[in-house]
Amino acid sequence: MKATTELRSVIVAVLFGFLVVCVFVSHSIHANLASERHGQKVAIDESMSKIELTGLEQYVDALIERGIAQHTIPGVTVSIVKDDKVVLLKGYGFSDVSSQKMVNPRTTLFRIGSITKTMTAIAVMQLVEQGKLALDVDINEYLTEFKIPDTFEEPITIAALLSHRAGFEEADAGNLLSSQAEEVLSTSQYLVTYMPSRVWPVGYNMSYSNYGFGLLGYLVELKSGLDLATYMEQHIFSPLGMHNTTLREPLGSEATSMQRALQAHLATGYFKDTVGRNLAKPFEFIGHIGGAGAVSATAENMALYMRSLLQERRGLISPSTDSVMKQRLYDDRALATGVVHGMFEGNLRGYKYYHHSGATLTFSANMVVFPEIQLGIFIASNMVGGAAQLADFLPRAILNKYYKSLPIQIDESPQLGAYNQFMTAPIVKRKLEEYTGSWLSTRRSYSQLEKVSALDSSVIISLDAQGQLVMRRLGSHTKFVLKRLKENVFQAQSEKGSIFYFYPDSSGEITRFSASMWSGDYEKVSLSHSPFFFYFVMVLASLLSLSTLLLTSFQKRRAKTHHIFKKVTRIVAGLLLLTVIGFIFMNSGLVLDEYNFLINFPTLEVKLLLCLVLVIAPLTLVKVVGLAYIWRHEESGMLYKIHYSMFTLSCFSFLYVFWVWNAIGFNYVN
Repeated sequence: MKATTELRSVIVAVLFGFLVVCVFVSHSIHANLASERHGQKVAIDESMSKIELTGLEQYVDALIERGIAQHTIPGVTVSIVKDDKVVLLKGYGFSDVSSQKMVNPRTTLFRIGSITKTMTAIAVMQLVEQGKLALDVDINEYLTEFKIPDTFEEPITIAALLSHRAGFEEADAGNLLSSQAEEVLSTSQYLVTYMPSRVWPVGYNMSYSNYGFGLLGYLVELKSGLDLATYMEQHIFSPLGMHNTTLREPLGSEATSMQRALQAHLATGYFKDTVGRNLAKPFEFIGHIGGAGAVSATAENMALYMRSLLQERRGLISPSTDSVMKQRLYDDRALATGVVHGMFEGNLRGYKYYHHSGATLTFSANMVVFPEIQLGIFIASNMVGGAAQLADFLPRAILNKYYKSLPIQIDESPQLGAYNQFMTAPIVKRKLEEYTGSWLSTRRSYSQLEKVSALDSSVIISLDAQGQLVMRRLGSHTKFVLKRLKENVFQAQSEKGSIFYFYPDSSGEITRFSASMWSGDYEKVSLSHSPFFFYFVMVLASLLSLSTLLLTSFQKRRAKTHHIFKKVTRIVAGLLLLTVIGFIFMNSGLVLDEYNFLINFPTLEVKLLLCLVLVIAPLTLVKVVGLAYIWRHEESGMLYKIHYSMFTLSCFSFLYVFWVWNAIGFNYVN
């Protein structure tokens, strides 16, 4: 018995010793691997820091000059920062074509549009540091002159606004920009007058919102006691030496207007008309919602700003706050579009970057910073369209030329303290058919006339002949296959490998998705509410209207008299065709003045066109009354009776789709 006990003790001791040795060896291996990985990272960092952008100026010159020639861009300004140094600062073309005034990157001010939002976010976080604002507090606790309606149980917070997750619809057509200084409202007046509806619970969808950042700018004013332009000057621009940057606009008043010295160096904005001419346009005012996009700046000053962003926003906030600002406030889509305190994040060739683009109707800009390789790129032009494409292309082209691809490593673990409010559902094995359908961007109007602009943003997901899930935009022949990575997560086999997260509703049905390439989520819509159905009804109603005019014209020659219903039918057919033609022209941008159409929407021509729809409505009711008469009238042939009935039904469908897209009603008259 004693021998057995001793034997057991020896065995236990041996096993214990073996376990200790295994743990030690395992720890050594992991330590060596970690050291090796760290060594690799250090080696990568060192190799990246040693990269010299040889021939950068010549390379950028060639890209910009080719873009200017291809898109007839008036002027471009560029600044590039590397390792805390400005390695390229240059202007191209004209800041004003008529006077042949050249772009000077040190003195010429360009509108940077929504890049302003990145500055507004910093201003907010400065006040958070001071304890004057809090990320998770209901913003109604700060608002005094007005309140945001409690449409949903969850209150809107600063965290939601910084992440574009407040749930606002987009309703800024015709009021975001103004060409007249006297039309500019105070920020509080604008926020009250043009308050969009809350259409989603807080955190549910990501939908880019100018109004949301207008609110953030207003909160900065309320809690700092300064107007936003003054606050930016004192707490962001001056500390960084950005003396040629301003949130002010040429309003005429000496007290609040942009300094005359800066006004003299403003680039003229240009709008390309339907025949390709660049038309000079007046200054676009956006000061009433300045926190969303009112800044004007030089490329040199934007280089100073990028240097600060690459160095933990030095001179503006503490390193700990900078670290917070690089983290998402919502953790439900690690691989898809991420907004980190007013900036979008992503990966390009394996390098993490933060960026924001900006645009008005006459200016476009883009800013991208890569902290790992200490590279920042800013580009702006005094035109949109092709210039915006160039602004998006330049950073990618530079990285593709000078940096080798690294494997993308993404940590999907939830972030500490994240505001995770997205809807969850049990994991089930889904058929690909469940992801098919017609989808519309959540960045659209739901209650206003401008909802019709979403007709061009539809996405169709279907199965191809091989049974693969395929995505394409309505009206586009370009499509790409979605490959399933895991439950409800797909990756595009093109579109730069974008990731798509699909979400089920409370019943388990897939109803929306988010992507890593668009500034908003997408929701599934029924066939009757889809753009496809709208265009189908338009085409069908047009064909029946045309055939009605031909048929009644033929009958008019044979009959001496016509009853009232046939006359009404001809009138409705003519009005419907006129409406369709007018809609096609407006949807194609073929209007009397496209710039005026966009900045003053809805214009008089829009209102007149929609009045035709209002006239068609009562006349359609007359046609319904005439159905009984037509079917009883013995002289009318069967073909005419069927055609009359089909045309009447198409008129109802026509009115229905215009109602669905908010184009019937009096909301566009005011």
